Amino acid sequence: MSKITAVAAITASLSLAPTVVFADSPPVQLVYNFTYSSNQQIAARDSSNSIESVDTEMLELAGGTADNGISHYGGAVSDKGTMTVQVIGTEQDGGLVVNISEAGQQARRAPAATCVVYGSTRVICDPNKTVYTEEYTLLRFLGGKFVDPSQLDANKHWTATGLNGPALVVSADYTINGNNNGQMQIGEKRIIKASGVGHLTTDVETKIGCDFNRSLPISVNEYATQYTDAGLKGTSTTIYQTTLRLVSDTVGKT
Repeated sequence: MSKITAVAAITASLSLAPTVVFADSPPVQLVYNFTYSSNQQIAARDSSNSIESVDTEMLELAGGTADNGISHYGGAVSDKGTMTVQVIGTEQDGGLVVNISEAGQQARRAPAATCVVYGSTRVICDPNKTVYTEEYTLLRFLGGKFVDPSQLDANKHWTATGLNGPALVVSADYTINGNNNGQMQIGEKRIIKASGVGHLTTDVETKIGCDFNRSLPISVNEYATQYTDAGLKGTSTTIYQTTLRLVSDTVGKT
């Protein structure tokens, strides 16, 4: 099953050491419980001819079905576990430097990777390390001034900018739907379009629980649908669901 690389934001090479300002106090540590699932459905044209030209016996062994030269395949992946984030410093441009690791109960396991996160939801991670989709879901809300009151319009809405990358067009809109003494409920609508073969489009809807007073995401519920349309060759739809819950942190603790 293909990864939702478009949702993972824009990655690039890192060279952190020359510009990082490290914190004098022990690193802030955040621990989140997570669940993750992906479900993919593929319709692929095996032949321009009718069903008689398709080896249906082999197709059934692969778990697919066929109709008039179109084969249908599906697959699903799910896991749950914990993510751990350590805030280790800031870059001169204001980016927050963190280490993130994941410990799933099944296959979703990754050692610590260094990333830089920004309030715009831009994320840059070490390209030589594995960073899973669900880790990017958390990372993009960790940057300083993710909620910046000076950027809100009359409807408590703002638009993130500077997210486009090579062959990617990204739009992201946010609205504060509730605020109880700094405990905010924020809605995200994010669309990622990749140029090139396949017409890859990802629609993301996310509900974020944010502790504005401590600049922390408390909960994240993300539902993403990724479409690939290869014309006569077939189509693919993958649905990704991720939930995150903060279970411990050392913010403000020494």
